[in-house]
This record gives sequence, C-alpha cells and structure tokens, in this order.
Amino acid sequence: MDPTPHRLNGLTSTRLRFQQSVMLATVLFTSLIISGCTHSSSSYASCKTQLALEWADTEQLHADIAKLTSPKFEGRKTGTSGAELTRQYIDLRYREIGLTPWKGKYSAPFTYQYSFGERRGINMIGVIYAPEPTDKWRVILAHYDHLGMKGNKIHPGADDNASGVAALLQVASQIAKHNKIGYAGLPDSSQSPVNTLFVATDAEEPGLFGGYALVEQLKELGTIPQIEQIELAINMDMVGRPGRPYVIYLEGRRGFTHFNDIKRTLTTATGLCIKANHPSPLGRSVLKVDWLRASDHYPLHKAGVPWLYFGVPPHKDYHGSGDTVEKIDLKFLAAVSESVYQLLIIDSLTLK
Repeated sequence: MDPTPHRLNGLTSTRLRFQQSVMLATVLFTSLIISGCTHSSSSYASCKTQLALEWADTEQLHADIAKLTSPKFEGRKTGTSGAELTRQYIDLRYREIGLTPWKGKYSAPFTYQYSFGERRGINMIGVIYAPEPTDKWRVILAHYDHLGMKGNKIHPGADDNASGVAALLQVASQIAKHNKIGYAGLPDSSQSPVNTLFVATDAEEPGLFGGYALVEQLKELGTIPQIEQIELAINMDMVGRPGRPYVIYLEGRRGFTHFNDIKRTLTTATGLCIKANHPSPLGRSVLKVDWLRASDHYPLHKAGVPWLYFGVPPHKDYHGSGDTVEKIDLKFLAAVSESVYQLLIIDSLTLK
C-alpha cells in the first residue's frame, strides 16, 4: 500500500473517531454492567435466602437421587440392566405413593429406530385422578435414562436427570397425600379438579424417543387421556444444580398469555427466582442449546400441547462422570418441586 500523506491523514482521523467511539461505548457498557450486576446480584441473593419450603422432603429427594445414581444402576442407559433396575425402583416408589397404573400397568413399552436397527424403550406412567370426575388433564414429565458406562466410568446423571425424577416423585407424593381432602390438598379451592399423568420417560438421551412414544399413545383411539384433553405438560430436565445467577429457567412462555402471572404465582409461593429464558451462551466453547428441542416437551409441542420446561443450563459435569448426588442443591430442588406443584393447582383460566 502506498502511504501517501492524504491517506495517512484520513486514516489518522478515522482511527481517532473510532477510538473515541470505542471509549464511549466502553464507558456506557461498563456502567450498565455495574448497575445491572448490582441490581441482579441483590435480587438473586434475596431470592436465594428467601426460599420458603412448606412440604418438600429434602431427605427423600436425596434418597431417590442416591438410589438412581448408585453404581449398580450403571448410569441408566436405555436397554441395559441398569435401566431395568431403574424401572423397578420407580415402580416401587409409584406403589408407595399410591399412583394408579396407567392402562392397567406402570410400564408402557415402545419401539424406535436407532443406528440402523430397532430398539425398545419403556416409559413409566402413573395416574392420580381428581377427587371429582373431569376430562381435564395435566402431565408431568422427567426422563429417567442417562448415558450409562463409558469405558470403566459410570455416568451417574444426578442432575441429568435423576433430579427431575426425584422432583416428579415429590410432586406425586404431595398430590396423593392430600387428594382426599380436596383438589390437590386445597379444601376451599374454587379450582376445578384436574387429573394428573406422571411420566418417567425412557430413551430421551438418544433422541426424545420416550416423548414421541407418549404422544403416539395419547393419540390412540380410546386412550384416556386423549391428547386434546391435556391443558398443560410440565417437563423437568436438570433441575438440581443452579449456577450463577441462582435461578431456575422456565421455557415456554409463548404459549401462555398470562405467563407473567404464572411466574409471579410460583415465585410468591417459594421465593424461587425464575427467568423465562435460558441465558445466551458466551464464547465458542460454550455448548449452544436449542431449548425448544432440548428435551421431551418438544414432541408434545409438535402435537399442540401447551408446555412449560424447568431446567438449568449445562454445567461443567454435564454428561460427565462428575454429575453426582453430592453436587445437587437439595433446597433448590425442593423449591422447584413445590413450584411445579403450584402449576398443578393453578386455575385453568390462567393457563390460557
């Protein structure tokens, strides 16, 4: 390049204007970050210290996760003996809680195509019927499968997704415990009764196959419920290890006109901080996730069922051998459980 004087002067002038713009933008950005962090930090800290738990049993949450992540379960990979042991444990807990077997049994087998062959998965489904007859249904999902063994290492999947299964069992216990008093334990509630379907799905990790199988079964003629009777599906996938900020993320707001009212109700009940969308990833090394298609709510979304999805962002132990029960924040998980329960007793009109 020929460094003529007029060109150098022009470049110097351009550089000066650019540097001034950068300095101004930096000052503005820094001030926004400082004010934002100050506000956010105090807000999130307040939420964390104000978690108000009424009934969730942290000891039972720990016991369920510890069992599901124990070495003999070998990471709960679909189609393995560890997956069978997992189903036996879920069957035991469903019976203890008092769930009614769906279509006469808790196990709901299905087949799917994977790696040029046919595979078999088994969802575990139980029901709690409303105290009064109704055709309204709500569904709670949490996948129980994980990655299994990789070499000699077990991938225990405490957060992904033993945490969601443990929360599902907590919610089921609470509804069953108070079902005879009135709808979901609210004797004076004006809320119309709703039946609840509890689904621990299989084969989520290889491709949401348990979710797709559930949708197909709900479309079968004569199946109760029919898919159009479901006014809400709640999916819990990785709900036990909050990062910074200390929040649970609740995806699915576009399906609800009164989403802010829903979020306010949940926060008021437990003090749990809830954000409507996962944060955008920073840097090329951070895993980018399409949250709509990330878990078993997606097949229900495609079928037109309104859904909400509770989860935390991927952490350093995501899909690793370090995702263990000792790293689960039990108080946080208990608050998530109670928030999900609130969605089961919220008025149907709020879900429109």
